Amino acid sequence: MRYVNDAIFDHAIQTELTHVQSIHDAVEEKAGHRADAHSDLAADEARFPEIWATSVAQRGLVHACECIEAAGALMLNWSWFYPQFALLRAAYESAGATVWLLSAEDTDTRLARLIYQHQESWRYSSRAFDGTPLDDNGEHQERQQWVNDVATRLQIDPRRGNPGGYEKLIKAIDDLPGHPESLLTAWQLCSGVSHAKTWALNTVTTEVESSTLYAHGTLSGRVPNSDLFLSTLRIARRSAQYAWALYQIRTTTRPHTLSLKTVQRDNDSGEEVSRPTAEG
Repeated sequence: MRYVNDAIFDHAIQTELTHVQSIHDAVEEKAGHRADAHSDLAADEARFPEIWATSVAQRGLVHACECIEAAGALMLNWSWFYPQFALLRAAYESAGATVWLLSAEDTDTRLARLIYQHQESWRYSSRAFDGTPLDDNGEHQERQQWVNDVATRLQIDPRRGNPGGYEKLIKAIDDLPGHPESLLTAWQLCSGVSHAKTWALNTVTTEVESSTLYAHGTLSGRVPNSDLFLSTLRIARRSAQYAWALYQIRTTTRPHTLSLKTVQRDNDSGEEVSRPTAEG
Protein backbone atom coordinates (compact mmCIF):
# COMPACT_ATOMS: atom_id res chain seq x y z
CA MET A 1 0.00 0.00 0.00
CA ARG A 2 1.30 3.46 -0.91
CA TYR A 3 0.55 6.29 1.52
CA VAL A 4 -0.48 9.04 -0.85
CA ASN A 5 -0.63 11.99 1.50
CA ASP A 6 0.57 13.22 4.86
CA ALA A 7 -2.85 12.86 6.51
CA ILE A 8 -3.06 9.12 5.77
CA PHE A 9 0.54 8.60 6.85
CA ASP A 10 0.08 10.54 10.09
CA HIS A 11 -3.14 8.67 10.89
CA ALA A 12 -1.42 5.33 10.38
CA ILE A 13 1.36 6.33 12.78
CA GLN A 14 -1.11 7.62 15.36
CA THR A 15 -3.01 4.34 15.23
CA GLU A 16 0.16 2.41 16.09
CA LEU A 17 1.14 4.85 18.83
CA THR A 18 -2.31 4.54 20.41
CA HIS A 19 -1.75 0.78 20.82
CA VAL A 20 1.69 1.37 22.29
CA GLN A 21 0.48 4.11 24.63
CA SER A 22 -2.09 1.74 26.13
CA ILE A 23 0.72 -0.69 26.99
CA HIS A 24 2.90 2.12 28.33
CA ASP A 25 0.11 3.39 30.58
CA ALA A 26 -0.70 -0.09 31.88
CA VAL A 27 2.94 -0.79 32.74
CA GLU A 28 3.38 2.58 34.42
CA GLU A 29 0.38 1.83 36.63
CA LYS A 30 2.20 -1.28 37.86
CA ALA A 31 5.57 0.43 38.40
CA GLY A 32 7.18 -0.85 41.58
CA HIS A 33 4.65 -3.66 42.00
CA ARG A 34 5.72 -7.25 42.46
CA ALA A 35 4.11 -10.17 40.68
CA ASP A 36 0.77 -11.38 42.06
CA ALA A 37 0.97 -14.07 44.73
CA HIS A 38 1.18 -17.64 43.36
CA SER A 39 2.11 -16.42 39.88
CA ASP A 40 5.07 -17.69 37.87
CA LEU A 41 7.24 -14.67 38.67
CA ALA A 42 6.20 -14.73 42.33
CA ALA A 43 7.82 -18.15 42.52
CA ASP A 44 10.94 -16.74 40.84
CA GLU A 45 11.09 -13.79 43.23
CA ALA A 46 10.58 -16.00 46.29
CA ARG A 47 13.59 -18.02 45.26
CA PHE A 48 15.67 -15.02 44.21
CA PRO A 49 14.33 -11.90 45.99
CA GLU A 50 17.41 -9.74 45.32
CA ILE A 51 16.26 -8.89 41.77
CA TRP A 52 12.57 -8.78 40.89
CA ALA A 53 12.02 -10.18 37.42
CA THR A 54 8.83 -8.12 37.42
CA SER A 55 10.78 -4.85 37.69
CA VAL A 56 13.22 -5.90 34.97
CA ALA A 57 10.31 -6.71 32.65
CA GLN A 58 8.59 -3.42 33.48
CA ARG A 59 11.74 -1.48 32.67
CA GLY A 60 12.19 -3.29 29.37
CA LEU A 61 8.60 -2.63 28.36
CA VAL A 62 8.73 1.07 29.26
CA HIS A 63 11.98 1.51 27.36
CA ALA A 64 10.57 -0.26 24.29
CA CYS A 65 7.38 1.83 24.36
CA GLU A 66 9.27 5.12 24.75
CA CYS A 67 11.56 4.31 21.83
CA ILE A 68 8.56 3.43 19.64
CA GLU A 69 6.76 6.61 20.66
CA ALA A 70 9.87 8.70 19.96
CA ALA A 71 10.30 7.11 16.52
CA GLY A 72 6.69 7.93 15.71
CA ALA A 73 7.08 11.50 16.98
CA LEU A 74 10.10 12.03 14.72
CA MET A 75 8.11 11.08 11.63
CA LEU A 76 5.05 13.06 12.66
CA ASN A 77 7.11 16.22 12.98
CA TRP A 78 9.60 15.88 10.11
CA SER A 79 10.53 13.55 7.27
CA TRP A 80 13.68 12.13 8.82
CA PHE A 81 15.72 9.61 6.85
CA TYR A 82 17.41 7.43 9.46
CA PRO A 83 17.25 8.12 13.24
CA GLN A 84 13.77 6.63 13.65
CA PHE A 85 15.13 3.22 12.64
CA ALA A 86 17.83 3.36 15.33
CA LEU A 87 15.05 3.98 17.86
CA LEU A 88 13.08 1.02 16.51
CA ARG A 89 16.15 -1.18 16.82
CA ALA A 90 16.34 -0.21 20.51
CA ALA A 91 12.65 -1.07 20.89
CA TYR A 92 13.13 -4.49 19.25
CA GLU A 93 16.01 -5.26 21.58
CA SER A 94 14.31 -4.11 24.79
CA ALA A 95 11.04 -5.86 24.00
CA GLY A 96 12.96 -8.88 22.71
CA ALA A 97 15.03 -9.20 25.88
CA THR A 98 11.80 -9.02 27.89
CA VAL A 99 10.22 -11.75 25.79
CA TRP A 100 13.39 -13.84 26.14
CA LEU A 101 13.22 -13.46 29.91
CA LEU A 102 9.52 -14.28 30.23
CA SER A 103 9.01 -16.91 27.54
CA ALA A 104 10.71 -19.76 29.40
CA GLU A 105 8.24 -22.05 31.13
CA ASP A 106 10.46 -23.13 34.05
CA THR A 107 11.88 -21.10 36.93
CA ASP A 108 15.47 -22.29 36.49
CA THR A 109 15.66 -21.05 32.91
CA ARG A 110 14.01 -17.73 33.72
CA LEU A 111 16.41 -17.17 36.62
CA ALA A 112 19.42 -18.11 34.48
CA ARG A 113 18.32 -15.51 31.93
CA LEU A 114 17.68 -12.90 34.63
CA ILE A 115 21.08 -13.43 36.24
CA TYR A 116 22.82 -13.40 32.88
CA GLN A 117 21.16 -10.10 31.93
CA HIS A 118 22.32 -8.57 35.22
CA GLN A 119 25.82 -9.92 34.71
CA GLU A 120 26.00 -8.53 31.17
CA SER A 121 24.77 -5.12 32.31
CA TRP A 122 27.64 -4.81 34.77
CA ARG A 123 30.15 -6.25 32.30
CA TYR A 124 29.34 -3.43 29.88
CA SER A 125 29.48 -0.91 32.72
CA SER A 126 32.94 -2.21 33.63
CA ARG A 127 34.12 -1.75 30.03
CA ALA A 128 32.87 1.85 30.10
CA PHE A 129 34.74 2.57 33.35
CA ASP A 130 37.90 0.93 32.01
CA GLY A 131 38.07 3.63 29.34
CA THR A 132 38.08 6.46 31.88
CA PRO A 133 40.34 7.60 34.73
CA LEU A 134 37.44 7.08 37.17
CA ASP A 135 37.86 4.75 40.12
CA ASP A 136 34.92 2.41 40.72
CA ASN A 137 36.28 1.47 44.16
CA GLY A 138 36.06 -2.20 43.25
CA GLU A 139 32.30 -2.10 42.64
CA HIS A 140 32.40 -3.98 39.34
CA GLN A 141 34.54 -6.75 40.72
CA GLU A 142 32.20 -7.04 43.71
CA ARG A 143 29.19 -7.21 41.38
CA GLN A 144 30.69 -9.99 39.31
CA GLN A 145 31.60 -11.93 42.44
CA TRP A 146 28.07 -11.42 43.73
CA VAL A 147 26.66 -12.90 40.54
CA ASN A 148 28.92 -15.93 40.90
CA ASP A 149 27.89 -16.37 44.54
CA VAL A 150 24.19 -16.07 43.69
CA ALA A 151 24.46 -18.59 40.88
CA THR A 152 26.20 -21.04 43.21
CA ARG A 153 23.58 -20.56 45.91
CA LEU A 154 20.70 -21.08 43.48
CA GLN A 155 22.52 -23.93 41.74
CA ILE A 156 22.02 -22.23 38.39
CA ASP A 157 24.55 -21.83 35.60
CA PRO A 158 24.14 -18.26 34.22
CA ARG A 159 25.55 -19.47 30.90
CA ARG A 160 22.20 -21.20 30.37
CA GLY A 161 20.73 -17.71 30.07
CA ASN A 162 23.12 -16.56 27.36
CA PRO A 163 21.15 -16.08 24.11
CA GLY A 164 24.36 -15.73 22.09
CA GLY A 165 23.88 -12.08 21.17
CA TYR A 166 20.89 -10.05 20.02
CA GLU A 167 20.68 -11.60 16.56
CA LYS A 168 20.27 -15.09 17.98
CA LEU A 169 17.92 -13.80 20.68
CA ILE A 170 15.66 -12.09 18.14
CA LYS A 171 15.74 -15.15 15.89
CA ALA A 172 14.71 -17.37 18.81
CA ILE A 173 11.62 -15.29 19.61
CA ASP A 174 10.59 -14.30 16.06
CA ASP A 175 6.87 -15.07 15.77
CA LEU A 176 6.74 -14.69 11.96
CA PRO A 177 9.97 -16.25 10.65
CA GLY A 178 10.27 -16.15 6.87
CA HIS A 179 7.40 -13.65 6.61
CA PRO A 180 7.90 -10.12 5.21
CA GLU A 181 6.91 -8.81 8.66
CA SER A 182 9.54 -10.95 10.41
CA LEU A 183 10.96 -9.41 13.59
CA LEU A 184 14.41 -10.74 12.71
CA THR A 185 14.34 -9.11 9.27
CA ALA A 186 13.22 -5.79 10.75
CA TRP A 187 15.94 -5.95 13.41
CA GLN A 188 18.61 -6.70 10.81
CA LEU A 189 17.48 -3.75 8.70
CA CYS A 190 17.35 -1.33 11.63
CA SER A 191 20.73 -2.55 12.88
CA GLY A 192 22.15 -1.87 9.43
CA VAL A 193 20.71 1.64 9.48
CA SER A 194 22.07 2.35 12.97
CA HIS A 195 25.56 1.43 11.69
CA ALA A 196 25.12 3.44 8.45
CA LYS A 197 25.48 0.39 6.21
CA THR A 198 24.96 1.39 2.58
CA TRP A 199 22.53 -1.43 1.75
CA ALA A 200 20.34 -0.53 4.75
CA LEU A 201 20.36 3.21 4.09
CA ASN A 202 19.36 2.57 0.48
CA THR A 203 16.62 0.16 1.59
CA VAL A 204 14.85 2.63 3.90
CA THR A 205 14.80 5.36 1.26
CA THR A 206 13.30 5.57 -2.21
CA GLU A 207 15.24 6.88 -5.20
CA VAL A 208 13.36 9.64 -7.02
CA GLU A 209 16.06 10.78 -9.41
CA SER A 210 19.62 9.90 -10.37
CA SER A 211 22.40 11.00 -12.69
CA THR A 212 25.60 9.28 -13.79
CA LEU A 213 28.80 10.92 -12.58
CA TYR A 214 31.30 8.41 -13.91
CA ALA A 215 31.62 4.64 -14.44
CA HIS A 216 30.02 2.94 -11.46
CA GLY A 217 29.35 6.33 -9.89
CA THR A 218 25.80 7.70 -9.57
CA LEU A 219 24.35 10.74 -7.86
CA SER A 220 21.09 9.57 -6.30
CA GLY A 221 18.23 11.73 -5.07
CA ARG A 222 16.25 9.92 -2.36
CA VAL A 223 13.28 10.45 -0.04
CA PRO A 224 12.24 8.57 3.12
CA ASN A 225 10.31 5.35 2.40
CA SER A 226 7.13 5.93 4.41
CA ASP A 227 5.70 2.47 3.71
CA LEU A 228 8.80 0.76 5.07
CA PHE A 229 8.80 2.93 8.18
CA LEU A 230 5.19 2.00 8.90
CA SER A 231 5.99 -1.67 8.42
CA THR A 232 8.89 -1.55 10.88
CA LEU A 233 6.82 0.56 13.29
CA ARG A 234 4.06 -2.07 13.28
CA ILE A 235 6.61 -4.78 13.98
CA ALA A 236 7.93 -2.77 16.94
CA ARG A 237 4.40 -2.35 18.27
CA ARG A 238 3.86 -6.09 17.84
CA SER A 239 7.05 -6.89 19.74
CA ALA A 240 5.89 -4.70 22.64
CA GLN A 241 2.50 -6.43 22.62
CA TYR A 242 4.25 -9.81 22.66
CA ALA A 243 6.25 -8.81 25.76
CA TRP A 244 3.17 -7.30 27.43
CA ALA A 245 1.11 -10.45 26.84
CA LEU A 246 3.82 -12.61 28.41
CA TYR A 247 4.14 -10.16 31.31
CA GLN A 248 0.44 -10.58 32.11
CA ILE A 249 0.68 -14.36 31.88
CA ARG A 250 3.73 -14.56 34.17
CA THR A 251 2.52 -12.08 36.81
CA THR A 252 -1.10 -13.27 37.20
CA THR A 253 -2.03 -15.64 40.03
CA ARG A 254 -2.32 -19.27 38.96
CA PRO A 255 -4.44 -21.10 38.14
CA HIS A 256 -5.57 -18.75 35.39
CA THR A 257 -6.88 -19.15 31.87
CA LEU A 258 -4.61 -16.63 30.16
CA SER A 259 -2.79 -17.81 27.06
CA LEU A 260 -0.80 -16.19 24.28
CA LYS A 261 -2.76 -15.74 21.06
CA THR A 262 -1.46 -14.15 17.86
CA VAL A 263 -4.08 -12.93 15.41
CA GLN A 264 -2.82 -12.47 11.85
CA ARG A 265 -4.58 -9.99 9.59
CA ASP A 266 -4.32 -8.74 6.03
CA ASN A 267 -1.99 -5.78 5.92
CA ASP A 268 -3.60 -4.49 2.71
CA SER A 269 -6.45 -3.26 4.88
CA GLY A 270 -4.05 -1.15 6.91
CA GLU A 271 -4.41 -3.45 9.91
CA GLU A 272 -1.52 -5.08 11.72
CA VAL A 273 -0.14 -8.37 10.45
CA SER A 274 -0.35 -9.89 13.91
CA ARG A 275 -1.36 -8.84 17.38
CA PRO A 276 -0.10 -10.95 20.30
CA THR A 277 -2.48 -10.77 23.24
CA ALA A 278 -2.96 -12.54 26.54
CA GLU A 279 -6.48 -13.92 26.41
CA GLY A 280 -8.55 -15.70 29.00
